[in-house]
Amino acid sequence: MEDLDPLFKPKSIAVIGASRNREKVGNVITRNLLSSFRGKIYPVNNKAESVEGLTAYKSVKDIKDDVDLGIISVPREAAVEVMEELGEKGVKASIVITAGFREVGGEGVKLEEELIHTALKYSIRFLGPNTMGLVSPEYNGTFAFADMRRGNIALVVQSGGIGAYMLDWAHKSRTGISYLVTMGNQADVKEYEVIQYLSEDPETKAIFAYVEGISDGEKFLEVMPESTKKKPVVFIKGGITSKGAKAAMSHTGSLAGSFDVFKAAVKTTGGILIEDFRDFLNLTKLVESSEPLKPEILVVTNSGGHGVLTSDAIERNNMTMITLPSRIEEELKKILPPTSSVRNPLDLTGDAGKDRYTEALKLVSDLDCTKVVIAESLPFLSTVEVAKAVLPFKGKGIVGVFMGGDEEFSSRIMESADIPCFNFPEDAVKSIRYLTSRVPPRKKIRISQPMESALELVKDKEFLKDYESMKLMEIYGIRTPKWSIVEDVDSAEKEADRIGYPLVMKISADSPVHKTEMKGVYMNVEKEQVKQIYQTLSKITKRVMLQEQLNGMEVFVGGIKDPVFGHTVVVGSGGIYVEVLKNVSYGICPVDEDEALDILKESKVYDMLNARKRGYDSGSVIRTITSVSRMMLDLNIKEMDINPLIVNEKGAFAVDVRLILK
Repeated sequence: MEDLDPLFKPKSIAVIGASRNREKVGNVITRNLLSSFRGKIYPVNNKAESVEGLTAYKSVKDIKDDVDLGIISVPREAAVEVMEELGEKGVKASIVITAGFREVGGEGVKLEEELIHTALKYSIRFLGPNTMGLVSPEYNGTFAFADMRRGNIALVVQSGGIGAYMLDWAHKSRTGISYLVTMGNQADVKEYEVIQYLSEDPETKAIFAYVEGISDGEKFLEVMPESTKKKPVVFIKGGITSKGAKAAMSHTGSLAGSFDVFKAAVKTTGGILIEDFRDFLNLTKLVESSEPLKPEILVVTNSGGHGVLTSDAIERNNMTMITLPSRIEEELKKILPPTSSVRNPLDLTGDAGKDRYTEALKLVSDLDCTKVVIAESLPFLSTVEVAKAVLPFKGKGIVGVFMGGDEEFSSRIMESADIPCFNFPEDAVKSIRYLTSRVPPRKKIRISQPMESALELVKDKEFLKDYESMKLMEIYGIRTPKWSIVEDVDSAEKEADRIGYPLVMKISADSPVHKTEMKGVYMNVEKEQVKQIYQTLSKITKRVMLQEQLNGMEVFVGGIKDPVFGHTVVVGSGGIYVEVLKNVSYGICPVDEDEALDILKESKVYDMLNARKRGYDSGSVIRTITSVSRMMLDLNIKEMDINPLIVNEKGAFAVDVRLILK
């Protein structure tokens, strides 16, 4: 990552387009550099002799000293020429503030390609174009305000406006920032490179990223696991709806892929995906602290109602309320009034003061869990006093929730000691879940090893006929019911007898179709019905498929080739309502058996298979998922679904398969 050092750690900076007009972007950047940068600053302005008291140069080539970084803030028509001059000067990094490139289409696309070509010619790494700039511990190279509290949270954003808002938010919430990197169009430097670079930075404790699209899904999957091992990487995604995705395209020119696949990619690589800016703010409180947090929680409160609401939030977030050991219960009874509950939530009652909180926390502080300490301000209790009582227990997994008139002062006391503090218990619980539910990162190694028989079956085809798909299932070890293809009545009656009754009869089209919608499926077919049903179906397609009829649960297992992250498996409830229920989960290929089990549980299919102790073979579904994952990669399948996959005590059987190759 050394080639990014001139961008993040320059010793000298030239501002090309440094205006004397204090309302111009180039002037604001120059002033921000003057207030933050200790190295040499060179304003470039071909019409002025000085800018903000600094000698101005007509061209960057007129500067006699070496320049590490060039910040470009000129009309877009001049940007390519300026990049050429930077290259001739030997500058190795640039920030292109100028907008009007790929994000506006037309001539902007061509100009951005020229910018990339010029930078490549001189080995210049550049941020942007269409960026607000960069703030680092070394300098403020943006046109946002310079007043910023230094800290250990890095922000990586694909929107300058969001970046400016987040600086304002950080300032108001007293959140310390180590870096702000606004990515712009990512014509050169990509978001995964910046995250990788910042994960190595000793001044950064966690990275928060606002993304609208991922520049390179394969590189993201390759780089991110190493980054998330080193520190938390938190994402919020813009463009998750169809309208939002269109807005993202017009905003940064990013390709907004499927949100569900993005969510699977973040989970796979060990990242954290949050829902909104409120979650951003709340989660920074936990990451800035050093409290050891666990999903097992004890609630200590002076309000029974708040204890109940917090317990509800813990269960909704799939975390656990611990059971207090009996020895601690006995000790608590000695210090608490008879009206107090010595269960979890631990209700100290409304007349609790600072001393009662202190005594209770002494007894529970060594329990291996997170302690959510709630205090509501009352006429005879100040939350400030409770905050002071909590301070000696720093490092014991403490999360404060202070509510009432003096909550701001008590929060400041907690923050000064790096103990996280919230104003609502639901926010605290949700943030704890985000941080403690991360799975270990998995690195995806995609190696295709297709079998010769499978390659022969798919050769030169855009899609497979249904019976070809059934053969492919069998090649990959996915079980199917007894089945046969017939094209006349005699064959239908003969094959029906061989398969057995009752059976299923369905159309067998040349191209993938939804057979139920075409009224092309008959179930519970008995011997005397075969001839008549064949004659009905053959009016839709001459070829008819006969299948053994199976009982069991209908599951959906499929796959797509996502435009960003590539091959992905999809699992959910099957049958005709799969698109209505949409309780599906995604996994980035290749998927091993442990991941397949996680996907099955996330989609709730695992619970449904094991409901009422019916003993359906969930292991066979896991093996089907891994086989589909392998098949997707081996054959470069664009889209497929097994719907339904019938699961019962004997295993999982692919009943209907649609498969598109190109």
